[in-house]
Amino acid sequence: MNTSTASLKLGTLGGTVAAAVPSIQRDTLLEAVVLAGVGACVSFVVSLFLKWLFQRLKTWFLNRSNPN
Repeated sequence: MNTSTASLKLGTLGGTVAAAVPSIQRDTLLEAVVLAGVGACVSFVVSLFLKWLFQRLKTWFLNRSNPN
């Protein structure tokens, strides 16, 4: 990537952020942060549960198909 392309991308990003920041309210930002945290925690717990469930199902199927 040459410097003119990088400066164009950084300028576009900076302009977008500069235009968006004044319209963000503190309450809205706090709500978004809290919801993102709750969403991350729920996603983590669900992934742990699914991992546990798939391990249990795998052992159940393997024990069921094994005649011993």
